[in-house]
Amino acid sequence: MERILIVLMLFITVHYAYSGPISFRWCALSHERAKCSNFTNHVKMMAQTMNLNVAASCVNGNSADDCIKKIIKKEADLVTLDGGNIHEAGKSHDFKVIVAEQYGEYGVKYYAVAVVRKNNTGFDLKSLRGKKSCHTGAGRTAGWKVAVGFLLRSKIMPAVACGNESNAYLSAAKFFEESCVPGTPSKVSSGVYQMVSNLCNLCAGPENDKCTTDTLKNRYVGYHGAFMCMAEGKGDVAFVKYTTTEEVAAGGKYGKPEDYEYLCPTGGRMAVGTHTECHLGANPAHAVVTRGNNSDIGDIIKILTKMSETYGVKQTDWKKFQLFNSSQYSGNNLLFKDSTTALNAQPAGKQSVMDYLGKSYGENVDSLTSCDTTTSTTLPPPPASSSTAILPVSLLVLFTALLDMFI
Repeated sequence: MERILIVLMLFITVHYAYSGPISFRWCALSHERAKCSNFTNHVKMMAQTMNLNVAASCVNGNSADDCIKKIIKKEADLVTLDGGNIHEAGKSHDFKVIVAEQYGEYGVKYYAVAVVRKNNTGFDLKSLRGKKSCHTGAGRTAGWKVAVGFLLRSKIMPAVACGNESNAYLSAAKFFEESCVPGTPSKVSSGVYQMVSNLCNLCAGPENDKCTTDTLKNRYVGYHGAFMCMAEGKGDVAFVKYTTTEEVAAGGKYGKPEDYEYLCPTGGRMAVGTHTECHLGANPAHAVVTRGNNSDIGDIIKILTKMSETYGVKQTDWKKFQLFNSSQYSGNNLLFKDSTTALNAQPAGKQSVMDYLGKSYGENVDSLTSCDTTTSTTLPPPPASSSTAILPVSLLVLFTALLDMFI
């Protein structure tokens, strides 16, 4: 028996010596680096207790798109993305969703809501035309794809360029007077941007980079940023997630949750906290993704779920590392959303992007460009005169596309 144990120990030693360490390179944005450094140090300590050989480090990323590219190029291994970015990553590359954030009783989903100041009266969701809007970012889930997708599907917002990949941006630019949609310039061609530049008018970036997604330059980026854009009076409505109002209000600078209201799909307004009755959609949670051919997925899932159990909501000592708390780094939602209560492992057969996002989410995203997926709701149809505005803009889009071919 003793000889068998010795042989077994030798086998394990040789296995780890030749298999190499588990590559755990986390792509972190500039404002996430301090927390990422602390995070990867604790990953190394956790791996030791699990008898796993891990090489954990942080890789600098400029944006979610940049992190996706770094993972494709094998310059990084892991990053947390929202549903919109997960959809983008999986469109032309083999990505797997390995763990998803859980938000208390709602599991691996969260609600997108339209928030307004209670004292800013005289309009509801059906009468947003001509108002000013604040969004989390171009291509983001709650703040863009769900918000604009819902407005297009319900025909509150007329589509002006059906079939064009820039339809959502062109339609929103015509629908809202001004907006802050961080990252818009990187999502459309230079020609189209000239027509939708009002989507950046409310952003707080420097004059030469007003619509940047860098939170150090533009404070109106992300959930809290979009809310502040509205709360400070720049915009009339903020498209965020259901926990945002209470999170920002907890800081004491922007009043109380009672000072704000939700705009409901059926018309009218409801109090903050009624998100199960008044929301624009239940969206897939943020999740950790990696390359589909990553051979370390199983061990990485074990490490992340163990980190969640040890340093998640059970870790209440703020002086120690907390996985779902970013306050000690002077930020919010760093690496993971602060409202996360656990990390749930995705089953091996359910790790594809389509399996995770679901068919309905894909259809919602498709509605941003294709008018074929637009369906009627209980909300009223657009004004009869809206069709007359479609032709000139559509021709302008075509002209711009042709112009770009010859420049």
